[in-house]
Amino acid sequence: MPIRPLVNGAEGLTGRCKACGTTLDRALVREVRHYEETRLLEVTCGGCERRFLAVQVYPASVDALRIEDVAEAADQLGWARSLADLFEPGDLDLPDGA
Repeated sequence: MPIRPLVNGAEGLTGRCKACGTTLDRALVREVRHYEETRLLEVTCGGCERRFLAVQVYPASVDALRIEDVAEAADQLGWARSLADLFEPGDLDLPDGA
């Protein structure tokens, strides 16, 4: 797998270098590996030039269900006798040819 060149700044990397206290937004970052939404980064501190590895995981783009959402859906299903009770009239119309 090819190694990507250095990138100016640590996009999304927060915190400070444990050795010198420099903020990591001044660090140089090189992506070593990536798999789906996870990247392994080699980080070089902008203050003391100490190198270490970091793992960056992108958050899922789907909003998580909340317990309130589940309770509301359960209430709606409890009183519904047909799909027409749950959806607007136009939502149940299928396009021609389907």
